[in-house]
Amino acid sequence: MLHAILHGKAGRVEQGGLSIRWSELFKRNEDLLTATFFGRLPYLSNGAFEAVLGCLIGLEQAKRLAPTFIEIELWPRLTEWEERGYVEPDVILRFENELVMVEVKPPIGRAQYQNQWRAQMTALSVETEYQEYERIHFVALGNTLPAPLPIDEHPKRFAPMTQLEWAALRRLLQDDEVFTISRQDEVARQDGAIRKDLLEAFRLFGMLPMVPSWQPLLDFASHPSLDLTAACQQLPLSLKMP
Repeated sequence: MLHAILHGKAGRVEQGGLSIRWSELFKRNEDLLTATFFGRLPYLSNGAFEAVLGCLIGLEQAKRLAPTFIEIELWPRLTEWEERGYVEPDVILRFENELVMVEVKPPIGRAQYQNQWRAQMTALSVETEYQEYERIHFVALGNTLPAPLPIDEHPKRFAPMTQLEWAALRRLLQDDEVFTISRQDEVARQDGAIRKDLLEAFRLFGMLPMVPSWQPLLDFASHPSLDLTAACQQLPLSLKMP
């Protein structure tokens, strides 16, 4: 589906009585970004998966947990919290004895908020299905707040929460050493293909500059009589995230 969207082959979808392109819908919906990014993590090699996990919860924790990874759950519904019908965090990564829960917000738009963190932590801490896990890591990803939730407000079994912006994951994906692009073996090709998909998704969501057209400068090179200043002015401007 991602490639269909990228190449303009996904068609249009009705939303609010309007017909919009899938590419525009993707940009407005962080759930699609969540599914694209986290849904591909289990297919990474051990080393690349560990690097991404390290970005989320720290390298020391990632080295310990990565070899015990079991599965990923997207939007699990936690129903045993009595204060409301249910709570639905975006991502839960299951390891042998520990969990990583991620609340996702888009890079621009709706911000994280502490009441949602408290609700999700509390709901997960009482959900019967997760009682066997010894330790839980909570990550707030995207549009973070000035400070995390104080540790004395964390339920039992929760490690100190972390906050992370999408830009950190973007920089990791752009690191050639992490994805060993110089190698030509099957693992490197697999990681490279996944990395390319993720970067294209980031680009579609506005977290990477679109590839510029260099045609004005190519025209100038072929016809030196053209105005170089005018050629440069025709180049598109791209806004880069910090």
